[in-house]
Amino acid sequence: MGSYVRAAHRAAHLAVLLTGMALSASPRAEPAAAYPSRPITIVVPYQAGGGADTIARLLAQNLPSHLNNQSIIVDNRTGAAGNIGSGYVARAPADGYTLLLNNNTITINAALGYTRGYDLTKDLQPVSLLVSSPVAIGVAASVSAGNLAELVDYIRAHPDKANYASCGNGSPQHLAGAGFNQYAGTALVHVPYNGCAPAVSAGLGDQVPIVFSTIPNLAPYASGNKLRMLAVTSAKRLSFMPQVPAMAETPLFKNMDLTVWFGLFAPAKTPEAIRRRLEAAVAAVLGDPKFKSELNARYYEVDARGAEAFRQQIGQDLATYSQLASRANIRLE
Repeated sequence: MGSYVRAAHRAAHLAVLLTGMALSASPRAEPAAAYPSRPITIVVPYQAGGGADTIARLLAQNLPSHLNNQSIIVDNRTGAAGNIGSGYVARAPADGYTLLLNNNTITINAALGYTRGYDLTKDLQPVSLLVSSPVAIGVAASVSAGNLAELVDYIRAHPDKANYASCGNGSPQHLAGAGFNQYAGTALVHVPYNGCAPAVSAGLGDQVPIVFSTIPNLAPYASGNKLRMLAVTSAKRLSFMPQVPAMAETPLFKNMDLTVWFGLFAPAKTPEAIRRRLEAAVAAVLGDPKFKSELNARYYEVDARGAEAFRQQIGQDLATYSQLASRANIRLE
């Protein structure tokens, strides 16, 4: 019996020693009040120079003054339609020092079953919506339509020319074209390009009569003779482009609102206090008139909505895109 007791004591002592070693070896959680005490990295899962990268770099310039003057590093981790960078952040330490800036391609991927290496709703948590920019609908010079209602009539009268260019298979612009078909009862054929710039070039060259693109890519040509912007796929007009009608103004599309948003995410287990700290810092930046002006000049509308509203937007996107993809038989491989 005595030997059993001595063995039990030795086992207990060993367990205490091992626990102490484990605790000393593992990093301690930083108190939220001290956050941040070192630079923060914002991962952009797309190449430099694109919309997400532009917004991330503007944030990186303006956030430090609201986050203990710590620098913000932008890290472009590209590939697999944003899955590589998004998955990297989903697996990163949940300490507030590695964040993700993505657009609603992330919800399209999830809705179409194309997410790889992480689960959007389980491994990432929304911090804040940042900006939005609806899809722009443009037509080549050969298309005799001055508004969306006339465009629908044109498509029905010219079935041989019923095709549209988008920025790529499974892109927000592709889904917007699919939505156009479903609301209008048309049969536009999708012509995917490797990016929005080539899609717009196809419209300028009259190779494809209709273009669904980003506003930054289409707007510089919209007032010319070769390409006209008929509408943006939102419920209301943009504050910086009031002359361009919103799609929902046309009765046929009154319930259609497909806007591209950009938002900030953190790993799912990031402490609530740190998430709130980030959310407040982002809100302060987005509320700055100068920052808003800089975004408007780049064709982006400030869309300052916090974590809970962002979570609701994600849920709405998942339902909308799943339905659109199912009806249009859209798949990503």
